[in-house]
Amino acid sequence: MGVLPLLEKNSKQRICLGNQDLPANYMEDYSVMGLVVGRVETALRILKDKKFDLRQNADGFEIAFDGAGQITELVNLLQQNRIDCTLADIADQVYQG
Repeated sequence: MGVLPLLEKNSKQRICLGNQDLPANYMEDYSVMGLVVGRVETALRILKDKKFDLRQNADGFEIAFDGAGQITELVNLLQQNRIDCTLADIADQVYQG
């Protein structure tokens, strides 16, 4: 099982890893994949209606998933409902010296 952060497309906020630890073998190419959507409130409602496991945290929402097929399913669901969505690297404010 994994989690996929959900962020609003036009938001200036990106994950800054708040209380999360970097991996022991962290290198400058560290990234965090997330789902960036337009109309985040509508996207959340659609995902809740289809019983996706949504979790709220200090940075916003995360979607729990069981495998890659479920990620494809949720992207297709949002696109069918005319929600602009993209899988993207959302890691920001990570020192890359």
